[in-house]
Amino acid sequence: MSETPASPSPANPEKAAPPTELPVGPYGQFLSEHGIPSKRLPDSTGVETIEVEPAQLEVTLKRLRNSEEIALDYLVAVSGVDNTDTFDSVYHLWSYSDPNKELVVKVRIPKASVAAEQLPEVPSVTPFWSAANWHERESYDLVGIRYVGHPYLRRILNPWDWEGYPLRRDYKQPVDSLNDKNPHSFR
Repeated sequence: MSETPASPSPANPEKAAPPTELPVGPYGQFLSEHGIPSKRLPDSTGVETIEVEPAQLEVTLKRLRNSEEIALDYLVAVSGVDNTDTFDSVYHLWSYSDPNKELVVKVRIPKASVAAEQLPEVPSVTPFWSAANWHERESYDLVGIRYVGHPYLRRILNPWDWEGYPLRRDYKQPVDSLNDKNPHSFR
């Protein structure tokens, strides 16, 4: 009787097949040809998504914006995300000249690399995209990502003396007259 090798099971992760890397997309290929490393991530609603290191963010976005062949010249949004293991700063780019061109660029900061009582840091892109000013302030205010080089990084939605960052996973809602769960309150 011949034995067949056991197939990997979800209960035994060390025998599971390693995740395959996604193929490099056209924007990742373009960046690679210009000496800028990036990593392909799963697409965001059908849009190519890449990850770059914080040190490469400015040169990446400048190259994508200023290249005549790529021309991702419109910064749609900058948002901050508190994931399980990382803080992400997410950039949505679009092209005025070709509305079919879109790209999502992510900068991920591992939570393990952020010291207690410190904020994750990402370079600001306001010097060459003024639209990033308010978006970066919003990410700072709600998620607590510090954008180094921002001209006036301060809270934009919460009062200046607000404690914490409301869109973080570890945020505790303060209990006050508007947020209590007392059935006799006016809420």
